[in-house]
Order: sequence, then structure tokens, then C-alpha cells
Amino acid sequence: MMTKRSRMIRMTMNKTAYPVPDCPEYTGNGIRYTGLCSPKFRSCLLTLHFYVHRTPETAPVHALLTDLLTASSEAYPDHAALSLRLESLYAADLSAKLTLCGDDAALVFTASWLDDRYALDGEQITAQMLELVLGCLLHPNAANGAFLDPAFRICKQNLLDDIDCACNDKREYALQQAAEAAYSGTPAAISVHGSREYAECITPEQAYQVWQEILRTSFTDIICVMPEPKPEIRDAVLNAMNSIRREPEIFSFAAPVQPRTEPVCKTAFMPLEQSKLVLVYRYDDIPREVLAVLCGVLGGISESLLFLNLREKQGLCYYCALQSSGFKHTLTIDCGIDAEQAEAVQAAAAEQIRALQTGQFPAEMMQQAVLQYEYHAAAVQDAPDSLAASAAAMHRRNDPRTPAMLAEAMRQVTRKQIAEAAKQLRLHTVCLLRAEDGEEAVPDAG
Repeated sequence: MMTKRSRMIRMTMNKTAYPVPDCPEYTGNGIRYTGLCSPKFRSCLLTLHFYVHRTPETAPVHALLTDLLTASSEAYPDHAALSLRLESLYAADLSAKLTLCGDDAALVFTASWLDDRYALDGEQITAQMLELVLGCLLHPNAANGAFLDPAFRICKQNLLDDIDCACNDKREYALQQAAEAAYSGTPAAISVHGSREYAECITPEQAYQVWQEILRTSFTDIICVMPEPKPEIRDAVLNAMNSIRREPEIFSFAAPVQPRTEPVCKTAFMPLEQSKLVLVYRYDDIPREVLAVLCGVLGGISESLLFLNLREKQGLCYYCALQSSGFKHTLTIDCGIDAEQAEAVQAAAAEQIRALQTGQFPAEMMQQAVLQYEYHAAAVQDAPDSLAASAAAMHRRNDPRTPAMLAEAMRQVTRKQIAEAAKQLRLHTVCLLRAEDGEEAVPDAG
């Protein structure tokens, strides 16, 4: 039965047209450009995704480059100068992050600025921002084949600090430990920042060489969100990228984890107030819309099977969350628990999966899963960065469906499909981050 809230969201999804991207333009040298226009925005957003293969040696360099290339350039040799320049352009912004994609990763550079129509005295903000962004990427703060200090030294220290602080977020640390056990021997086991051992060895020359190699070999996905068509953005970016000698590599993000006859169990001890349990399940091949509903029913909605039974009814955990990796074909459950409850939590989680396999769950849960996705899908249209991220995800999955189209497919998913999909789930890895003796006392939030 459709509630008033679900009807309102359905109306929003139907009345607000999802901005359909231009047909992605492939230049033939490993570059793809996509334009998205929505007249309700007053700013422009440009994202450049440089896809890379990962190794233990290059992983920390990739993390370093996202900081270094947005902190300075040849024209603005320190962070203060670059920040002042951005501030002068109506508080424009330039940032970067590293996104993991199965065994590979993407260095994602994002620039946003006020549309020219709203600038005073007809100032051309777009042209100035394109010059600044392309300068940072193609003319970095380097000389003689090496990045220059003090920018390099500062960014390297930032990276080392991030690596040292990674264990402070106990939940994320437990998830990383589980990933290392589940994906052992593959690049997916490498943390987002890489190891301290290799980070300490990064030199200005090595970092510069890796960046030049990325410019030469990466598959580059360029997405621009703007109020109206702006061919000058496309022309400027593609002309700059096409000036580079390119030998792009092939990227196929799907890299399913290998099956195991028995799950691997890993236990680590740390001084914490709350133990962490991570369960990694593997599946063979589940359609995306079916997986989305399954994950919602199992652990994604506010009254999911895991929440209602493990936390509310049985009181076995302080929190219970679920996430999936379509590229690795894994589904991960992580909980905050008292260590002595680890076996009971694992057994209770298995019981919820058996409930899915036998179809023993309320139909309302499926409706709530779709409704929650529709709510988030409607919100995607409200921000340029969300639209760009959605388009990039569509490209990586090789799935042309917009969020609204996927929501429609989710509404057609049946209980039988959920049950058959759940039968594919096999426990693959168990990771317990256990509180040291005498430490476990006060519940925390994660």
C-alpha cells in the first residue's frame, strides 16, 4: 500500500526531469566527455576522473597527488597564492579525492565556480577557472622532472599523518582489515592511502614521474554540469588533454573476489571500548536492481532485518550496517559488539539471510527499500556534484540507466527474485577487531 510520503516522492521523481547527459563523446585516445545541463543551477562544475591501476608502490603516490596538485601550480607556487586566486573568482573551489573502483582507482579533480551570467561587470569566470584548473594539472609546481618544496614536503607529511591516524576510526579500520583478508593478493586489499612503508619512500622525482604516467596512460572521464550548454568548456579541456601524447590502458572495473570453500577468519586486538565484527559475503551475479532491494531489506532501511532482529529484538550489537561492492561481488555487514557476542551475532546474521532465501520477510520492507532509493535518487538532481557523481557511476558500471530508471526497475523486483539472489550469498571472510582485556566497557557510536 502506497503511503502519502511515497506518493509525494513518486510525484517528485515523475515531475522533476532528471537531466539526461549528452551522449558521451569518445575522442579515440582514452578520453570521454559528458555534458549535463540544468537551468536551475547558478554555477558550473567540472570533474576529471583519471583512472589508474594500483600497486603497493603507487597507491600512496596516488593519494599524495590528489593533495599536491590542488595545493599549488607553476603559476601559483604555494597554497596561499592558489587560495587567494580562487577567492578572487567569487570563492571558486578546486579539490580532489581518490575513489576506489574494485581493483582500480580514480583520481577525481573537481572545480566549481559561479556562472558568468552572475558575475559583476561581465567578468569571464569560466575562462579564468579553466586556465587555473588546467594549469594545476598540466603545469604543476615542478622543475627538472620533480615536484618542488615546500609544497611536496608538506603534502607528503599530510599523507603520513593520514596513514598514522587511520586506526583512530575503529570502524573504518575494521573494514580495512576485512578488505585485506577478503581481497588478499589483489589491489583491492590496499588501503586508500597505501602503506606507510611505501609512503615514506616517495620522492619528488617519483611522484612527478607517476603523474606524467597517469596523464599518458589513464582512461580519463570528464563530466561538466552547467546551467546551459557551454561548448567552450569542452573545447578547452579536450584541446588541452589531446595535446598530451596518450597511450591509454584498458580498464574493466568488475573483478569478482575468488570463491572459498571455507571462510577465512581474522582476529586482531586493539585498545577499544567496543569490539567490531565484519562479515563479508560473496555472490556470483545479481542484477543491480535486485541487489539494491535485497540490501535495503537486509540492512539498508531503518527497519531492516538486521536492525530489527540483531539490535532491537536480541540486543546483540550497538549498530549494524551493510554495504555492497558491485565490482568485487561482495556484501559486507559490520557491527559494533561486545566480544563475547561475536558467534551469536554471526549466527543471527546468517539467520536473516536464510529469511531472505525463504522469502520470510514483509512485503512492506521491499516497498520501503524502493522508497528510500527514490528519496535519494530525487535528491541527486539538487546538486551539481551529485549529478556528476551519478554520471560517473553510470559510466563505471556501464549501465546507462538514470536513478529514476533504476527506481522503476526496483519496483518490478519480486519476492522470488530476492530469495533466489539471497541463495547466492556465501560467507567469505570474518574479521573481528577485539577489545583488549579490560578495555571493553563503554559503548561508542563507531
